[in-house]
Amino acid sequence: MGSKERTERLQQVYGASDQGSLEKAYDEWAEHYDEDLTAFGYKNPAVAAGLIGRHVAKEASILDAGCGTGMLGEVLGWLGYDNLHGIDLSDGMLAQARTKGAYQELRKMALGGKLDFPENHFGAVISFGVLTAGHAPPESLDEMIRITRPGGHLIFSLSNLVYEPLKFKDKLEGLGIEGLWHELERTSFFPVMPGSGAENHVESAVFVFQKLAR
Repeated sequence: MGSKERTERLQQVYGASDQGSLEKAYDEWAEHYDEDLTAFGYKNPAVAAGLIGRHVAKEASILDAGCGTGMLGEVLGWLGYDNLHGIDLSDGMLAQARTKGAYQELRKMALGGKLDFPENHFGAVISFGVLTAGHAPPESLDEMIRITRPGGHLIFSLSNLVYEPLKFKDKLEGLGIEGLWHELERTSFFPVMPGSGAENHVESAVFVFQKLAR
């Protein structure tokens, strides 16, 4: 598979104008997604696995919000996490995730609206590569917190395209001021897909928060 085709698929996703076109772009990308991201040198699964391993108990119920093809779920399964649940907006991505055999449950659902889970349901909610341009707004964090148990963890990446420009930085701070969570650690921003070319340069940071009891 040529680099031009990979780059075009990446640009289709970042150029999606609404949820419908984003879903379509991911459906069309699903078959080549793992291959393409591996070729781009995608770093999120390795960074995520390290931080999840540091903070989240093996027996915790974990929601992978925006699980895509299940790349991260597969890695977590190898590390002994076997109570994984996933959601994604793309049927094509969910079909690929099912082949990994890492998830107890996979459902079609998107960040940005009401999530069909009870309050205080998961021991951890993780989301990588989703809180980025054209994908999920800052308000997504409200629902992620709602479905996390007190004392549970929220671990997610934020891209440089949205952290300050789309007010995610303000949202993180505001939720702390409200007493809903506190920050445990964060990484510096790093090139998340260093092989994708200068025109597609995106940096991400990974954040770890703990939900507070109220």
